[in-house]
Amino acid sequence: MKKNIIFFITFSFAKGIVFLVPLFLADLLTKNDFGILEYALAGVGMLLNAIVNFGVPGAYPYFILKKKNTEIKEGFFLHPLWLSFYFILNQIIYFTTDFYDIAIYMAINISFIVANQLFYSIQLKSDEKIHKAVFLDAGLYILLGFFVLSFFLDLLSLTIKNISLGIFIYGLLYIVVALVNFIKVKKDEIFSKYKKIVRFSFHILISSVFLFLLTVSGRVLAKHFFGYEEAGIYGFYYRLAAIIVMIYQVASIRYFKELYTIDLKKLDNYFSLFFIFIFSFSLTVYLISPYIVPYFSQYYVDTIKENNILFFIIFSQMTMWIGTALNSSIIDREGLAKKSNMYFLGLFILSIPTIFILKPLITLELMSFGIYSLFFITNMIQYFTLYRKKIIFKKSSLILTCIYSISCIIMVLLYFEK
Repeated sequence: MKKNIIFFITFSFAKGIVFLVPLFLADLLTKNDFGILEYALAGVGMLLNAIVNFGVPGAYPYFILKKKNTEIKEGFFLHPLWLSFYFILNQIIYFTTDFYDIAIYMAINISFIVANQLFYSIQLKSDEKIHKAVFLDAGLYILLGFFVLSFFLDLLSLTIKNISLGIFIYGLLYIVVALVNFIKVKKDEIFSKYKKIVRFSFHILISSVFLFLLTVSGRVLAKHFFGYEEAGIYGFYYRLAAIIVMIYQVASIRYFKELYTIDLKKLDNYFSLFFIFIFSFSLTVYLISPYIVPYFSQYYVDTIKENNILFFIIFSQMTMWIGTALNSSIIDREGLAKKSNMYFLGLFILSIPTIFILKPLITLELMSFGIYSLFFITNMIQYFTLYRKKIIFKKSSLILTCIYSISCIIMVLLYFEK
């Protein structure tokens, strides 16, 4: 009981920072600058993180928890050196050429940091060092929180360039950690072990890139079709709705090891009940937010009237996002990433031309609904992949289908009310 209380306090503090700091930044930065930060932080940065990480973080619990192959551990210590090379290459390109602007430069630096945070965090969770993992996951937002605090204390001006510099300095810390750890580790067959890890994780990489692309596509497409200001609006409401994701994170961090060891039929029961709770809680928070959020966010007051339906769609999307995250753990656990990737590739090929064909008709709301629908389809693809191996998540798939149907009905009602 004491352990759970300590975890809850630690988690509430760390994730409170993750939730609140971007909301403060939305008010303190210009709408364009906040859009740039959202684009780099939760858009391109998150997508690049999935690519440069090679799926290696997901391979750690597979080899260590499921396969009990502790001899391969040394191979993982090579991965941060590759990430460090990626970070250094970004500095060389940005400061010696005009190849890309500060938004892309920041996105690459952020992807390096997030890749490291995820890499070390999953190891800590696998070793049941969950308190350290929680703080590590929040590292980048703790840094941004320092900027917000410094602004209120008149110690720093809050500009994109200053934030970018802080992110760069934080990135240097991970290079030092990578070098120190590599010097300490035993290097017996370390390259062959890393090769074996990457050979397995490559399939996780493909599915991770697809899911990250789906997650960040709202910000990326909003910027592409409408501009940085709209990307900021989408990002702001996404972060408000992400309070729902914190409940999932509590469960997934606290019971990370169990996801790879518990009976699958029990997981189906747990998942279905969890989805009902999450969607019900989402509806409740959506309904009460107009009575709470205006007290601490002028940005919300200025934009909610035009974006009320968008807010509901994104809230609904959180349940589907949580579904894909939980299902991904089961897919990785059963070594089925390669099989699901073929279906993801087909969905991706169909989605891209459809988006550009419908470009003249696209609004921020329609774009968000399209992404929400893709999340639902992704869940069904994951369940079908498991079904092909005679792993049936009947209750979970049924509940998510009902949730999608109910949310669509509510969206139509909101549209006509508007």
